[in-house]
Amino acid sequence: MKRSAMVAMEPDPVEEQGLRVRAGRVLAVIAGALFIALLLNASELEREAKAKPLGTERDVWVGIWKPFATVSRSLYLDRPRAWADDALDRGGTGDVFELPPATATVAATPTAPAQLVRTPSAEEPLRIWIGGDSMMKVLGESFVREAGGSGLFDPVHEPQLESGLTRPDFFDWPRELNRLASVQPRYDVFVVMFGANDAQGIIEPNGTIHQVEGSAGWVAEYRRRVAGVMDLLRADGRLVVWVGQPVMRSDGLSDDMAMMNQVYREEAASRPWVRFVDLWPLFVDSEGDYNAYIADDDGETRLMRNPDGVHFVREGGDRAARAILKVIRAEAKVD
Repeated sequence: MKRSAMVAMEPDPVEEQGLRVRAGRVLAVIAGALFIALLLNASELEREAKAKPLGTERDVWVGIWKPFATVSRSLYLDRPRAWADDALDRGGTGDVFELPPATATVAATPTAPAQLVRTPSAEEPLRIWIGGDSMMKVLGESFVREAGGSGLFDPVHEPQLESGLTRPDFFDWPRELNRLASVQPRYDVFVVMFGANDAQGIIEPNGTIHQVEGSAGWVAEYRRRVAGVMDLLRADGRLVVWVGQPVMRSDGLSDDMAMMNQVYREEAASRPWVRFVDLWPLFVDSEGDYNAYIADDDGETRLMRNPDGVHFVREGGDRAARAILKVIRAEAKVD
């Protein structure tokens, strides 16, 4: 019987070692590339960590990214990201804009002019800027559609998701609104809405932190910011429409929104150029409670709110937009 011999192929030690070396080099290159990418974006990672709600989680992430950001800045590795942001008109200077002193404590309420904002025409429509936090996304889209159809209004919609007045280190609304207040051609009307993201810790300019929203110190600092924004938007012939937050599904969040709405209402009352629009009555049921389904102007029950219990769906946005537009039309004496 013929036996077939099989010769086992032994691995070549030199080739095997070469493969390991090449694999090691690949891993080293990948690790190096990831480390460089981390350094290039370290300042942004640190900024995002600082923008988190005040507390332990924020402190931990700031502690993780701060050393990388320090190295990145010392080696100027943060410059490419900064140049890209500047080219795309993203981000700010890094310093929080300081609001001018509020005028809420004037001895007497200034006299309102006979007409706050001019009556528009098809040739000269009112330039309207509408923006704010995430609540303004759907609402603003509805407003642009409702207002733009007449030819008397020229709306510009610029919301910033997850933004607000408590954390200018994340997005500095006072700085942005101060810039917008002086652009040419000028805006005749500003429609602003904040609060949905503001129920978190707030820091005074002197560094004092008020962790609990609704505390005396928190309300005082928040009121200063609201008053300051209202004041910096003031101009002859300009109307500022400050939109209040609606009722929320969460009782706790609703309480926070009601507290902030009170601040908006009180500060607007002492400023003739500001009109406060209260959305709360438009989105409660017959018992005065939150309900995602509300009867519209025709008496038809429709879905108004997102499943998250906070944001609007299209019908809700349309309902709120009509209420805002009604105020503007009245002030501009548009039939």
